[in-house]
Amino acid sequence: MMAQSRRGLLRTLLTLGASLGLATIVLVASGLGIIDGPTLWRQATGHVKVESLQEGNQSRDFRVFRPASALKHPGLVIVLHGADASGLQIERQSGFDAQADRLGWIAVYPEGYADGWNPFGCCHHPGVDDVAFIADIIDKLTETDGIDATRVFVTGISRGGMMAYRLACELSSKLAAIAPVAGNMADAGGNANNVDCRPDRPVSVLAIHGSDDPEIPIGGGRSRVVVEEVSYAPLTDVIAWWRQLDGCASYSAVALDGFVTRTTWACSQHSEVATVVVSGAGHTWPGAPIANPPWGPAATLDASRTIADFFAAHPQAGAQ
Repeated sequence: MMAQSRRGLLRTLLTLGASLGLATIVLVASGLGIIDGPTLWRQATGHVKVESLQEGNQSRDFRVFRPASALKHPGLVIVLHGADASGLQIERQSGFDAQADRLGWIAVYPEGYADGWNPFGCCHHPGVDDVAFIADIIDKLTETDGIDATRVFVTGISRGGMMAYRLACELSSKLAAIAPVAGNMADAGGNANNVDCRPDRPVSVLAIHGSDDPEIPIGGGRSRVVVEEVSYAPLTDVIAWWRQLDGCASYSAVALDGFVTRTTWACSQHSEVATVVVSGAGHTWPGAPIANPPWGPAATLDASRTIADFFAAHPQAGAQ
């Protein structure tokens, strides 16, 4: 229904073009593109499809974007929404369809159950197996679309970023890298080291976080704006744990670019752990239109492109 309504909107714009002129239509269409992101145009061409899987007693939906110029064996990026959000919302917010289009990969936006996902430390839904759901999506698209098994990745924001960490721990045989945005990995007490994480192979990690995030504080502790029984680990602890899991070097490379500080550790089997901290940014997907004012620090980083480039450079450990 959503794709059909957008195609109807574009047909209306084209009809108006005959009387209003091309320049006017371009202006209106550009405005819509800014509000809705690249998703509007790709849905209109029919490349976005809602598919479903039976997981236990539930039918679970996921949105799939397939670029017109997909590779014969495309990479797969799974993008997880935050709490109380949706696949459509994170597709619009991240604009990741544009990155999939650029690389010839497939992007998937699964729907969480009820208020979201089941990461470590909180928010569990009895009878719901999100890990199995994501694994089944990977298996299905590998069969139907010939996914490159060495290039399967997960990113996500907030609770979706928290879930990305869990998937890296429990689906390391299928995943090459993750990129949590404003996420965290900890037990119920906010301790990263107590998480039962035993990946079978190194999984590259790129963690993007705002220094002034009030919802999942970069220094750990409780949320400063949401009343909930959730504690978070300091990002430094989360990264230290992943550096240990991935067998990383003790030294790092640090790059500064305006508000953005990137710290990188080289790890075993050509894997990598990295953090990108945006000074002054809050709980957001940096670079997302509307959510980030153009004069703010979060607008200085295109998180989606940064993530896509990181994924492109980091196939599954041992596959290089």
